Amino acid sequence: MTSSPSRRPLTTLIAGALGVLLAVEVTGIALARSTVVVVVEPAVTAPAVVAPDDPVGLGSALGQVVGSASAASSGPVVDGLGSASTLTTLVAPIARAPVRAPKPGFKAVTKPAAHAKPVAPAKPAGPSAGSFHGRNHVWIPSLGINRSLQWFSCSRTRPPDAGVYRWGCAGSNNVYLLSHAWSTFKPLHDAYVGGRLRKGMKVWYADARGKVRQYSVIWWKVTLPTTAASWAWAAQSKPSMTLQTCVGAKSQYRLMVRLVRVG
Repeated sequence: MTSSPSRRPLTTLIAGALGVLLAVEVTGIALARSTVVVVVEPAVTAPAVVAPDDPVGLGSALGQVVGSASAASSGPVVDGLGSASTLTTLVAPIARAPVRAPKPGFKAVTKPAAHAKPVAPAKPAGPSAGSFHGRNHVWIPSLGINRSLQWFSCSRTRPPDAGVYRWGCAGSNNVYLLSHAWSTFKPLHDAYVGGRLRKGMKVWYADARGKVRQYSVIWWKVTLPTTAASWAWAAQSKPSMTLQTCVGAKSQYRLMVRLVRVG
C-alpha cells in the first residue's frame, strides 16, 4: 500500500506532508418442618384451646387432647394443661426430640432453616487477541471503536477524510493512527475532554498480514501542530503506537496518545 519513493528529497516530502496533516482537524430453600403426630380420644369434654397466631389449628387439637386427659386423671397438673403421665401417653413420640405444646398466650417460634449464601457470578473474561480478526483494522472496545484503516502516504498532499488513517511518515516501531475529532476518533477526543482517558486503555491492531497485536496506553500529551511535535511520529526503541486527533475550541491543538505493545 506504500507509494513508490519520490525522486524529490525525503525531507522535502515529509515537510510538505506534515504541513498538510497538521493543519487539518484530526480529530439465590425450602423451610424444613417436623411432623407431630397427635392421637385424640373420641370423648371431648373440654372446650378447645387455641393458641394466638395459630393459623393451622394445632393449638385446638392439643387443647382437646389435654381436656380429655384432665377429666380421666387427678394427677398433678403440668403447665395448667393436664396430667403429665396422661399427656405422655397421648402424644406419640418422634424420632428426634419431644415436642412441647406452647403455653397459652405464647406464640410458638420456628427457627428457619439456614439459607445458602448466594454465589457471585464469575466475571467475564476480557477480550484477547483471539477475539479480533481482520487486516488493517483497529479496535478500541472501551471507546466503541471498530474500524478499518486507510493508508496515508508520506507524499500525499490531499487532507485526510473521515475514517482512521495510518500515516506513512512515522518512524519504525511506531504505528501512527490519526483521525478527525468529529469522525472516528470523536470518542477519544470526548474521553480526554471528559477526564475519562486512562492509562492501561487497550487497543488491538491488525496489520496488513492479519497479525493482531494488543497495545496499552502509557501517557498522552497535547501539543501544537508544528514540527516541534516530531517526537510523536519519531521512531521508537520498542513496538509502540500513537493515536492522534484534534482538541481545542478551534481544533488548534493535537492530542497525542502513546501506547506500547503488550501482546
